[in-house]
Amino acid sequence: MKARLSVFGFAAVLVLGAMTASALAQSAKEPLRLPFPYIFSGPLIEFGERVWNEGLLPGVEVINQHGGIKGRPLEFYKVDVRFPETASWISDFRRLCADKTIPIIFGVGATKSLLAIYDDVKSCDIPVFNPSAGGSWPKPDFANWIFRYQPMPEDVMPILLKKAEEKLGLKQVAISYTLDDEFALYNYKVTKALLEKMGIKIVAEESFRTKETNFASQVAAIREAKPDAVFLFHQPGDAGTFLLQLRERGVNAQIISDVNVAGADFWKLSQGKGKGAIGYAIYAATDPRPIVQDWVKLWRQKTGKADSAPDGFVSAYFDGVQVMAHVLNSAKDLSREAIRDAFLQIKDYDTISGKIAWTKVGDVSRSQPVLVQVGDNDVLQVWP
Repeated sequence: MKARLSVFGFAAVLVLGAMTASALAQSAKEPLRLPFPYIFSGPLIEFGERVWNEGLLPGVEVINQHGGIKGRPLEFYKVDVRFPETASWISDFRRLCADKTIPIIFGVGATKSLLAIYDDVKSCDIPVFNPSAGGSWPKPDFANWIFRYQPMPEDVMPILLKKAEEKLGLKQVAISYTLDDEFALYNYKVTKALLEKMGIKIVAEESFRTKETNFASQVAAIREAKPDAVFLFHQPGDAGTFLLQLRERGVNAQIISDVNVAGADFWKLSQGKGKGAIGYAIYAATDPRPIVQDWVKLWRQKTGKADSAPDGFVSAYFDGVQVMAHVLNSAKDLSREAIRDAFLQIKDYDTISGKIAWTKVGDVSRSQPVLVQVGDNDVLQVWP
């Protein structure tokens, strides 16, 4: 699997109901079964199931159509990280790590869940590939085994803000953020420092806690401040709920955010008011590259949503499982050490997110950031 997989080719096979010779051959081989720890209970269960059904499983089908992992079919089984709790997840991770037949942990989700297992990753020596975590990393290293895939605000936000200042003529802005979400707090602090350095006046700063629903006081303060733009640093659902109340109370300023504008819950809970919001993402659905358009076409066939497109988090797991398969097939064997070494050999590998590389254990490098604007029916468009 040295070449990048063709999503379109696989989609055609699905439609025809055909089965290739390679698929027949590998069906006789023992599958490589891997755990998929993710959010399968609690307040974000719908989010977790969407990632599983719309991102991970289509990705696995594509991989298996093209030979699987070293000729073996790939399979995943669910493990609940129980987010936002961590105690049970730590126990489950220790059990998984002790099983030497498991060569890699793919998934995990939020930065909080990843940080919870940092010490155990360091002591048990297993590669962990997390396509979701994008929060600040307070540890001195990535435990020598952790690889992340999300674009980071310190890399992307300076470019986004420069473009926004050029295109929108920003003079004064408001910021809202979630007090008890370390991802939101991190992005808020990065952005605030950049705005101050650029000389853009912050006329209002408002905050609330996760899952609050009444934002009358925050909205009133922002409306009174009359900003050119409002920055939202919240999880997608909370951001959508807050945006809806801003619009209902007459705040029509440009919305700017981070990777969470790419979450389907942002569009859903804003009741479509998220249209026009600007941020960054794993990919843009209007990117004309075949690798992107093949993915969008496959997702539409799978979901029946011909006028919409996959969100950033579903796409991160589809793309991430393709990257993981490339790593496993490139590794000299399926030992944990060989897999870690194979991650570090990735250079200019083409994905729906552009060309990627890992120069060291930790966060991925991309050839360029993906700036997006939310279009009709939650389609992420290239911006500007």
